[in-house]
Amino acid sequence: MAQITLKVTKPVLKEVADGHLNQHQIAIHGASPSLLALLDTASKNNRVVVDVNGAFALSIGDTRAIWRSHQKAGLQLDDYTSLYDLLARRPDKPVTFGQ
Repeated sequence: MAQITLKVTKPVLKEVADGHLNQHQIAIHGASPSLLALLDTASKNNRVVVDVNGAFALSIGDTRAIWRSHQKAGLQLDDYTSLYDLLARRPDKPVTFGQ
């Protein structure tokens, strides 16, 4: 099973708290090899969708971060926000999810 490890960092929390909402992101701390190969293709012009825990389809347009600004309005953005809020409770603590 593919896995992805995510975290919200203290520097990101500080930037967001200081009003820099364009810095709102979840860091990709690691992933299984097959998923890393897919993430390596992600870019501003080539967004890939990753199913976190098989339920939360998040859009990734960066090789090592999931940005709030890359999510579609609605359920995808709501899921991103909920995941960000959960990870932000324990800054810099990586959490591994299945795909």
